[in-house]
Amino acid sequence: MSDQTISSMPLYTHMDRVERALAARGIGPGESIRPEQLFAIDQWHYHGTDAIRAAAEALGLGPASRVLDVGSGIGGPARYLAHTTGCHVTALEVQPELHQIGVDLTRRSGLAGRVTHLCGDALTYPLPLAEFDAAVSWLAILHIADRRRLFARLAQALRTGGMCYVEDLSQRAPFAPQDLADLRGIVHGITVTSPADYAADLRAAGFVEVATTDLTSDWAPYAAERLRTWRQNRAAYASVHGEGAYQAHEKFYAVIAQLYDSGSLGGIRLVARMPA
Repeated sequence: MSDQTISSMPLYTHMDRVERALAARGIGPGESIRPEQLFAIDQWHYHGTDAIRAAAEALGLGPASRVLDVGSGIGGPARYLAHTTGCHVTALEVQPELHQIGVDLTRRSGLAGRVTHLCGDALTYPLPLAEFDAAVSWLAILHIADRRRLFARLAQALRTGGMCYVEDLSQRAPFAPQDLADLRGIVHGITVTSPADYAADLRAAGFVEVATTDLTSDWAPYAAERLRTWRQNRAAYASVHGEGAYQAHEKFYAVIAQLYDSGSLGGIRLVARMPA
């Protein structure tokens, strides 16, 4: 996964918006933060903490659980899991800037003892063998070039009976030329394939009981409403974060909404298990 490429994705620019959002809540640089104060800021996937809570319940996570979060961003899901279930999360993120923000927010929220941040490529970073009870990822694997290799590495990192829980983008129909260009250039979707191909990669890595759930009927209207609300709140957001930050998100949200509207883009949840 190329850091230079993914770091130019509109969603990952203007990262000073995190501290600006905290400042708007009266929290200065370096000051302590309650984990709950971050939930509206650090969840960059569909349905925020509701999605992470659903995963924790499906995986049966608790204080003894050890979880690997692939493509952890600034650490929102990792902190939520650790804070609400008591589990230990290893948060692996390829982008140094996002990684450093995650380290800082985790320290300031008092969760450094339960969240370990690692900076590296999920395809090459030396993961321990049979260390984790679960591997999770939200809207990150689409950026990784060799998904089958990634799943093989996750299979090795999971304990016997360990589970993999992924929410990601998928392809429902061929993309028109301009849509494909936007998928690659704006969304940096490298491995956006059919649900069947996604599930086949998990099985090839040795996972069993692969269950797929089509989330498109939920995510497509969510994306359309997100864009509409974003445009309505332009003045308020730009007053805090600047017009450049607003425009970057507006570009990303508009492309995503168009890709869903075209009928080509979909959303998927996959849950699989390593053999006992």
